[in-house]
Amino acid sequence: MFLTWQTSPAFIALRTIARKAGLNRLIGRLRPNQGYEFTFDDAIFSHLREGDIVWDVGANVGYYTKRFAETVGPSGMVFAFEPFPDTAARLCENLEGVSNYALVPAALGAECGTVTMQTGSDALGATNRIVDDSQDGDVTIQIETGDNVIISGRADAPTCIKIDTEGFELDVLRGMGALIEETPTLRALFIEVHFGLLAERGIPKAPIMIEQMLKKNGFETTWVDSSHIVAVRG
Repeated sequence: MFLTWQTSPAFIALRTIARKAGLNRLIGRLRPNQGYEFTFDDAIFSHLREGDIVWDVGANVGYYTKRFAETVGPSGMVFAFEPFPDTAARLCENLEGVSNYALVPAALGAECGTVTMQTGSDALGATNRIVDDSQDGDVTIQIETGDNVIISGRADAPTCIKIDTEGFELDVLRGMGALIEETPTLRALFIEVHFGLLAERGIPKAPIMIEQMLKKNGFETTWVDSSHIVAVRG
């Protein structure tokens, strides 16, 4: 059962049609003054506090990581999860001199192991993503669960989590089930939901499942736009 109009079957079907027709790109070009993910940024930074421990899952070259580090201050900490070696190297270059962050060179998912990652077409690597079939130029990367990262001591338990994983956001949440259920200090999650990529993976109902999982664990959810959900507890 869908919970909001963003996860209704009709809306998901309409998104699929618009994406295949290229209308999403057209709409994006018609809204240049809003900036990239403008409302999502506002939502994130309105909830962050000095001293927070933030997980930046799908950190890419560190755009959010650097801003998170500045916002949480020296008493806070940011853990940047970026598995793609070239992208992780650029992240480290971009955050040279920043002391309150740590790189975790792994992807997060539903289970531990290795997966194949495909290089995206954009210059910044923002569309690098996990794929099922290996092709020339793809890279094998390590994948961890969020729960195991905490147990192994690779990262501290977060107070806030940002997730942008190109269609693997449900897997990421499933791999941190204990963290979400049992960590009262986890205050907020900020997730980009890739409807089209989830549908391509054969799980078009994943947005509904994401929303249900968050609500089940005591989070109030808000879609700040058609692709970004903010979940806040307490």
